[in-house]
Amino acid sequence: MVDYSELHVTRTTTVAAPPEAVFGIIADVTRIGDLSPVCKAAWWDEGDEPDEGSAPREGTWFTGRNEMPGRDPWERRCEIVLVEPGRALGWVAGGRDEGVAEWTYRFRPVGDGTEVEESWRIIRDDERITGLGDDALKGLMTMTETGIETTLANLKKVAES
Repeated sequence: MVDYSELHVTRTTTVAAPPEAVFGIIADVTRIGDLSPVCKAAWWDEGDEPDEGSAPREGTWFTGRNEMPGRDPWERRCEIVLVEPGRALGWVAGGRDEGVAEWTYRFRPVGDGTEVEESWRIIRDDERITGLGDDALKGLMTMTETGIETTLANLKKVAES
């Protein structure tokens, strides 16, 4: 039996930019290819594009295209489930009703910059997770940790340039 409370990763970094600016980079999901080592592109689903200069709304959807060595690329629709401009943004891959993984970013002012926290967690029982053996689960956790660390390092570069 998988203990889902253990299937989470959280990492932080400090960025020399204000929270609103860093939030804006993450909230523009079309920029994810500049940040993520796995999600190479993303686009808003038809009719869900935010108005220029505004944050996305809860309940809107985007699609991300993921690529990893050793497997065919795949796309996953994601539902925005948390929007607090300048403070937090989150989505569930597959949507809040059927999705398995939740991604959340939190932005806290620190000095002249922002502490950015990126979190990933498994939110429900699913055969894609329960069917994995211990080695595969460890691999998933390691891959996720590395991916988040890379994403945060890239976010720092983009926000500070």
